[in-house]
Amino acid sequence: MDAGASSPSKEACVSTSHRVSLVSSVSSSSIIAPIAQPNAKSSSLKRYVSSISSTENSTEYATVHKHFKANPASEEGRLVRLENARILQRDGSLMHGSITVNQASGLIVDISLDVDEEEKHEEALMELDPNHSIAIIDCKNQIVSPGFIDIQLNGAYGVDFSNGNDSNNGGLTVEDMFQVAEKLLSTGVTSFCPTMVSSSRDTYRRIIPLVREARNQQYENRNGMASVVETYGIRTTKDNVSGSHLEDIDIITMAPELDGAQEAIKSLTAKNDNGHSVVISCGHTEATYEDGLEAVTNGATLLTHLYNAMNPFHHRKPGLVGLLSSELKLGRSGFERPFYSMIVDGIHVHEAAVSMAYNSHPRGCVLVTDAMAAMGLGDGTHSLGGMSVDIQGDRATLTGTDTLAGSVVSMDTCVRRFRHFTDCSIGEALLCATLHPAMVLGRHVVKKRVTPDGYKNAPVGVLEVGAAADLVLLNDHLEVLGTMVGGAVCPEFKIKV
Repeated sequence: MDAGASSPSKEACVSTSHRVSLVSSVSSSSIIAPIAQPNAKSSSLKRYVSSISSTENSTEYATVHKHFKANPASEEGRLVRLENARILQRDGSLMHGSITVNQASGLIVDISLDVDEEEKHEEALMELDPNHSIAIIDCKNQIVSPGFIDIQLNGAYGVDFSNGNDSNNGGLTVEDMFQVAEKLLSTGVTSFCPTMVSSSRDTYRRIIPLVREARNQQYENRNGMASVVETYGIRTTKDNVSGSHLEDIDIITMAPELDGAQEAIKSLTAKNDNGHSVVISCGHTEATYEDGLEAVTNGATLLTHLYNAMNPFHHRKPGLVGLLSSELKLGRSGFERPFYSMIVDGIHVHEAAVSMAYNSHPRGCVLVTDAMAAMGLGDGTHSLGGMSVDIQGDRATLTGTDTLAGSVVSMDTCVRRFRHFTDCSIGEALLCATLHPAMVLGRHVVKKRVTPDGYKNAPVGVLEVGAAADLVLLNDHLEVLGTMVGGAVCPEFKIKV
């Protein structure tokens, strides 16, 4: 939801060579799945290069040179270099240089930040793969960032991730999840966590395996995803959250003041016999500051949509918001202070509160949409899950009332508004949608990539050699100009000049 103008709609940017590998996880907070991987035999780049070079208004698009030290007998388009770009660094700075990806492995294989050593990097690229051509994209000094990661998405484009009905009765399907994943590319999101709200056990039993199925499949023309569950006020004990099914769960949001919650946090955040642990987030809660401090000490590392569904900050009773100011190292997590997510749509949280939280703990901020199924449907009245919702811009209300029905904001809009509200730098805003959510999820947010040595788990949320080639191209207004998933360039990839 958004108090200002909604972002312009864009068609999904998906290369015809995409194959998707999904990862699922369940928690009261979110689940993540990796995105598409390009087909090693794909010729989509060749078609893409031809279409760009033949465009009449070519000055509006990225400049693409078909070959760079190309071997005529090679398989074309295996390496793609984005040059003349400002590349996001871990510290939030933007460094001018180039970044090269391998479409066959879906990995970043080279980053050059020193223009004076360009020839050195050209030689290094040929050593990486001397038998394959390199396509070059001139980014016109625009920004290259890791793809956005949304760790709390309840649904979008008419799809509800908590719809536990049988597939024959309109329930959630694997295909539904892939369709959402594809459409999210136009908003810069290349990884996300399909999130389940508090639901019946039968719903969990149906949807969690469904996400697992989606994660384990490879699909042409698809983006990837994961799943999340929010427990809200469900009483949670150690006995209720143990078992092999935890392998399918990455994040759980729980109220730490409930009976048995603290022991459950200790148990869930400790690695089991298979090396699996769960990210615990505190939310939908009436917890005191002391409850939250104990939870973080026991291993919780995240606060779910700060300010919403929790006790408000008070100078004598700070509640969970007070944890942002703690300077002591807390718990086994290794973090000095917990991360916190925020819905920065200009509706759920006032801009002054957004700025206050960020300035208190800038390295812990994680942007989430917490969007519902109405996200992306446009203005009008929509029937969703038996509920009638009116959408005007980024505001969704129950029909005929002023009651908020949920969020319908997109991630790119959140990033733009966040920068406006906090007056932070472009790079600092991007970190809150890339590196920070990746740090929250840790080992949970990797994508399988095929390499000469077999499958490799590649990190996302960073631009580094060996990381997944999931990228988003943006201008200085933080508008999405294009996305790349697993090294595959989406057909709508372009630069407005």
